[in-house]
Amino acid sequence: MKKFFSLLKTMMSQDMNLFKIKNTKNRSGISKVLIPIALAGTVMFAVGSMYYPFAIELNKVGLVHALLAMGVVFPSILLLIEGVYKSQGILFEAKDSELLFSLPISKKMILLARIIKLYAFQLIYSMMFALPAVAIYCFYKQPGVYFYIISIIMLLLFPIIPTTIACFFGFWSKQIAVNFKHKKAVELVVTFAFLLGMMAFSSNMPSILEVIIENADTFMDAAKTAYFPAGAYMELAENFNLVTLLILFAINAIAVCIFILFASKKYFAVVSKSKTNYAIEHKNEISYDSLSFKPKSVIRSLIKKEFSRYFSSTVYVINTAFGLILLLIATISLCANFESTVNYVASDVVEIDDMNTLLFLAPKIFFVIVIATSFLTSITSSSISMERSSFNISKSLPVPTEKMLLAKVLMSNIISIPVILLCDIIFFSFYSTGIIDVLAILIASFVAPSIASTFGLIVNLAFPKLDASSDTEIVKQSTSSMVAVLSGIFLSGAFLAITFILAAITDYATLMESLVLVLILIVLWAILKKYGNRRYRELEV
Repeated sequence: MKKFFSLLKTMMSQDMNLFKIKNTKNRSGISKVLIPIALAGTVMFAVGSMYYPFAIELNKVGLVHALLAMGVVFPSILLLIEGVYKSQGILFEAKDSELLFSLPISKKMILLARIIKLYAFQLIYSMMFALPAVAIYCFYKQPGVYFYIISIIMLLLFPIIPTTIACFFGFWSKQIAVNFKHKKAVELVVTFAFLLGMMAFSSNMPSILEVIIENADTFMDAAKTAYFPAGAYMELAENFNLVTLLILFAINAIAVCIFILFASKKYFAVVSKSKTNYAIEHKNEISYDSLSFKPKSVIRSLIKKEFSRYFSSTVYVINTAFGLILLLIATISLCANFESTVNYVASDVVEIDDMNTLLFLAPKIFFVIVIATSFLTSITSSSISMERSSFNISKSLPVPTEKMLLAKVLMSNIISIPVILLCDIIFFSFYSTGIIDVLAILIASFVAPSIASTFGLIVNLAFPKLDASSDTEIVKQSTSSMVAVLSGIFLSGAFLAITFILAAITDYATLMESLVLVLILIVLWAILKKYGNRRYRELEV
């Protein structure tokens, strides 16, 4: 047991420094505490503002406790989606696998320690989405001490099931992928298929819940049938039931034990095969012909290097490309059935009488969607950190720093802009769009992704994580990624509000905003040229 805790302590010290900021002369210890608190507080405030309208309506019919079920179900879905590709990095692609497997430690112990590490991060993530629901419930009900004890138990328990399911799928997708020559491509396809399947299932959730509620005696029974932990929390919050609590403990324990027993049998083989596949794939690629070099432009070679690093990480690709896939789905949905799509997304906000107005505003809605998707697709916020140990080699190359940074921005744009332009073409084919809106949307399609990539690079230079032991730690657990995402959410909301305010005043609203985007890009690029060159040379692994 002592050996296990030593192993767990070592793993946690490597990966669970969620907002690790290195000590510098200009940064105090207080700022290192305040930054993560401020970021977490921002997320919880945004989530709380989403829960509160539901709480108002539920309170009118005496079902405030249903908010607790929402506080379990919603984070569980997010944990399942996040855990699928997070498990790839933590369980199977950790850099210390070869070292650990060479030590006299059982494979089950290594697997269990990594699951606990994954669970710890999932727990932090889930609390940001569950605590606001608990806080709003307490505001309405003023419960006693017993409720807080049950809530602490539930907050610790409910991430286990979605995390375990995500680990199962992560293991299966990795086991399938390692049997193919191009395992990364297969892994991406399988993982994206699962995530899209989850989205399709979520879209049918209202009809599924309707059937469950119709056949249940009470709302609590319906919640238990749909997702037992959610119903159990509602029941335990109202009246303590030892049997329900024991069943909840048993379900979570059995789920973890089954995965460990199942995965540990082939865990070593899957990880080892994953590590050796690259060498097997490329062992025959070196030939005398390859020794004859053809001159290439510097920027082209740098972009090729960036693409190679990008597509070598499943976690990196899924985390950054998923927004573009959602944009494509949203565009097709808007074009296929605008009314149904709007009702599905905002059925509690948009009345059917407003549909004609919204149809008239469709180009402006699409304009905002393009901007929001671009701002939330932050590839470069991890591009510096992804270099890790090879960063010093890149820095020593006889290449101007400005070209290295430009290559990262261009690589990000080459991924984002073609998808956005494809969506533009689809949208323009179905909707009669004025020349002003067409021009604004096209400008935004080029400029907004450039803003996101330039800003992401600035943030990553400010908060690098070159000592990370896995891709997951960089893409999901770094300060730069969190700052880029939260900034994207804030800017998207600001442009949404400004668009509809200006649309009521002038027909040139989108064009005016597109020009603002151009100005923002000019400012950010000037900052990157001045600050980026100096900061890039200051960084050390």
